[in-house]
Amino acid sequence: MRERPRAQAGSDGKCWYCPTCKTTRSIRHGSFFSQSKITLQKWMILMLWWSREYPVTDASREAEVNPDTAVDVYGWLRDVCSTKLISVPIVLGGPGKVVQIDESLFRHKPKHHRGRATRQELWVFGMVDTSFQPSLGFMQLVPNRQAATLYPIIQAHVANGTTVYSNEWSAYRQVASLPQVAAHQMVNHSVNFVDPATGVHTQNIESYWSRAKRKLKRMKGCHAEQLPSYLDEFMWRERYGPSARDVWFNIMHHISEQYPV
Repeated sequence: MRERPRAQAGSDGKCWYCPTCKTTRSIRHGSFFSQSKITLQKWMILMLWWSREYPVTDASREAEVNPDTAVDVYGWLRDVCSTKLISVPIVLGGPGKVVQIDESLFRHKPKHHRGRATRQELWVFGMVDTSFQPSLGFMQLVPNRQAATLYPIIQAHVANGTTVYSNEWSAYRQVASLPQVAAHQMVNHSVNFVDPATGVHTQNIESYWSRAKRKLKRMKGCHAEQLPSYLDEFMWRERYGPSARDVWFNIMHHISEQYPV
């Protein structure tokens, strides 16, 4: 195929043209950018604003697109983040390292006041590796806080030889029996936030919850079904986006990995 003349092309000003069969194909056919018909220039603007964590309303105004289109683009970018975390799973801790575990209740109003606010309890299980400053973590929406639900998550995301700190929630009582866990120590929050005898605490994971919820609060909440993708974006940015520049280059790189030519 060769490029078809600009006058015969689509919104991008370019398309692929086959002189043999006289057919054309969009230059973005099969690519990440085929998900919307907006121009590639508008795509770049929306992606830049997402990289900088600007509100979707500001991004839609800057790109001069419908707010729903900007919401879709932001969602597709979060999907890229989620896919990357699946292909490169997060593993925390290791010999001589401490991982703090905890669960937290997330309940937020729908964004842009669309739909009804959820009445269900949205519990998120999380863990942080305290060897990083600030701590790096992992979060997952869970249907309940029972040991049968939480232990497989610990086994999947905690490295062998890890010391685990937690509060005295009943589901954590047998954490030491997991093969990855070298030691498990607990703090009684009804008495102290930091155990005066052992120094054990869960303040790092508490701080982690605050950071994650602060982002959702700035967004004015989200729908319950969207919460996992926002958690994934938060974790992706921790690892691949120390700065807006890093976010831009890494999201482009990960798109190219997931949508190869």
